[in-house]
Amino acid sequence: MVAFNFAAEFAGPVERREKMQTIRQTRRAAVGDRIQLYTGQRTADCRKLSADDPVCICVDYVAIRPDDLTVGDTSKHPRNRDDFARADGFKDYADMHRWFSDRYGTDHFVGYLHRWEWK
Repeated sequence: MVAFNFAAEFAGPVERREKMQTIRQTRRAAVGDRIQLYTGQRTADCRKLSADDPVCICVDYVAIRPDDLTVGDTSKHPRNRDDFARADGFKDYADMHRWFSDRYGTDHFVGYLHRWEWK
């Protein structure tokens, strides 16, 4: 079982099933894996965001650069990078790039997108 921990700013959208993907530095799950979704892990405020565990349906390479988004399989993602960013809980691509830049201290983030659904 794979567990993902979400910052408080993303907990609500995950709970409401508005955000059904996450981008991480490393590949954390495989297609078919059950995923547990949490916020506040390793704190007294830890809580699970969904009683039932969704299933990973997509794991794909992603690179986030100032003016360019690269994904491994373009057929699995929105063509418009702002739509891609909104699916991950951001206002638009510029907002997403800024968040990753601030969080990881680089203008060129490379990682893996994990998408899930409830079955």
